[in-house]
Amino acid sequence: MALGNLQSAIEKLRKKIEELQKTIEAHRGYLAEDETRTRQVLIDPLLRKLGWDVSNPNIVQLEYRVGYRVKKEQADYALMPKGKPLAVIEAKRLGTNLDDRIMQVLNYANVSGFPYMILTDGDKWEMYKVFEQATLEERLLMRLELSQQSARKNAEQALAMRKPNLISKKPVFKPPKPAMNRSSVKPNKLPKPQPPDDSRKNDNERYPFASEEKLYPKNTKPNQLKIDNNLKKIDNSWTAVIHEVVAWLADERILSVNDCPIGTATYTFIGHEGVNPNGTPFRRPQTLSNGLILQRGYVNTRAQWTKLKKLLIQLKVDRRKIEVFY
Repeated sequence: MALGNLQSAIEKLRKKIEELQKTIEAHRGYLAEDETRTRQVLIDPLLRKLGWDVSNPNIVQLEYRVGYRVKKEQADYALMPKGKPLAVIEAKRLGTNLDDRIMQVLNYANVSGFPYMILTDGDKWEMYKVFEQATLEERLLMRLELSQQSARKNAEQALAMRKPNLISKKPVFKPPKPAMNRSSVKPNKLPKPQPPDDSRKNDNERYPFASEEKLYPKNTKPNQLKIDNNLKKIDNSWTAVIHEVVAWLADERILSVNDCPIGTATYTFIGHEGVNPNGTPFRRPQTLSNGLILQRGYVNTRAQWTKLKKLLIQLKVDRRKIEVFY
């Protein structure tokens, strides 16, 4: 970025931050009562000034769902220029302790392929790298606190989150000051994954659920699952594929109690009670988001795969939305 353009960007940010500083000072109690107030009054205005139009889903997606787990997990903001995951943002009400949320948001970003994560309560802002095995402090890219330092210094740090910088091939970050209370933070134990790769060239590596084959491909170990254009890694088992698809059906309210129980004459795969037809309890039951119970430790994966395939047809699910890579 040319020096003139950089100084202009800093000046525009400085003016906006001065406005936000005055707002925090005048309305701290009001904003601290509610997360929505904090987002609308403090967070959204700064994101817009940084180039992130929160009203444009082509750039920013709100309440972005993370994975297809039983419990719906959502990131407050997902920065996705041109549909590519760039950063997730966790927003809390003014005055919230951000330290308590770091590992959760880091996991959100990790499993969804976002290289950056940001936490904020509207006053404090912190930004971290995701795919790196290091201490939290070593992952830290930016830290600022609007109410505790000059608008100019805050603006210089906030440039790290500015859209043109963040989407550039070589983003520039001004090293933040060391944290006072995190010198003893140990390296976290998250793996160092790579974002899922959708550039599959060999059609033999792709198994669409729309296939008319009766059984899943033999002697294969799936490693990625794509549902409704969202790709995620799985743990090399077809059992994991079945669990993820069923959880998605429940989350989307496609699968209901009226469709259950599903299974065989002696074994229940999905039901509204955790009991098999012979009265034995489910092994490793897993409650889905709509209250149904999935039995995770079923005996015959092939039989359950066939049942699931039939269920998708019965529920009139567009099976083209579901593909497995192995």
